[in-house]
Amino acid sequence: MSETKIEKVAVVGTGFMGAGIAQVVATAGIDVVIHDSRPEALTKALETIRWSMEKLKSKDKFDGDPDEAAKRIQPAEQLDGAADADFVIEAIYESVPVKQELLDKLGKTVKEDAIIGSNTSSVPMNLLSEKVPSPERFIGTHFFGPVPLMELVELVMGPETSEDTLEVTRSFVKRIGKVPIVVRKPSPGFLVNRIFMAASFEAMRCYFEGIGTPEDIDTGMRLGYGWAAGPFEVIDNAGLDIMAGVFAVMGGEPPPQIKEMLDKGHLGRKTGQGFYRYGPDGKKIKEEK
Repeated sequence: MSETKIEKVAVVGTGFMGAGIAQVVATAGIDVVIHDSRPEALTKALETIRWSMEKLKSKDKFDGDPDEAAKRIQPAEQLDGAADADFVIEAIYESVPVKQELLDKLGKTVKEDAIIGSNTSSVPMNLLSEKVPSPERFIGTHFFGPVPLMELVELVMGPETSEDTLEVTRSFVKRIGKVPIVVRKPSPGFLVNRIFMAASFEAMRCYFEGIGTPEDIDTGMRLGYGWAAGPFEVIDNAGLDIMAGVFAVMGGEPPPQIKEMLDKGHLGRKTGQGFYRYGPDGKKIKEEK
């Protein structure tokens, strides 16, 4: 398959990441089907995507027509809505058994020449590719959130991923306005998260030892090292539940601060409380000193 033949994409999973992926595909002029077994999740995703496009339009960060882009997105309550897609991306919860079960179903549903991508941030490809009938057409497609704003996509090679699959996926990622980097060998946390987790562990240690507050640590990394966001801001944006899953896949326990917040239901920006507090609009609430 050549990249120009990717005329229809399916995204399975309509959460924060899945909705974002569907949005950037549609705004790039490609038809996309979004699947979720829960009708209310599909409705919410469509509303979120439309709101996001309108917001980007108002800030001159999207020069297309939200109405036209929205028409390219079709909801599907059944998985067979992905049957005729040229490229399928699973974007469900970071759980190995759940992803394996879905990939097994997808392998029996999609076209023989369709590429299947997995938007995992840390699950080893060998644990997932074994569930795909044609593992040479399987590849990790790790988007970063919020997807409409983040340029990076890690392309993670599986044990049998073909070079053709890699090149088609690389071209597709560029077509939707993203910048791909390739992870060719197995690595805990792949490439970017492996480096980030080492830094975040140290940031947590500094916080736990009372050396610095999350605000001071984030400010230091932004201004001292040019990070766009500090480690605590990144964790809040990604979701503490997601980051706990990354820690687990990498063979470690989440730091006690994260476990304590998870026990309280504080998952970061999406619940309004993490290392920082957020308003209904998702904006960080500035604390008075």
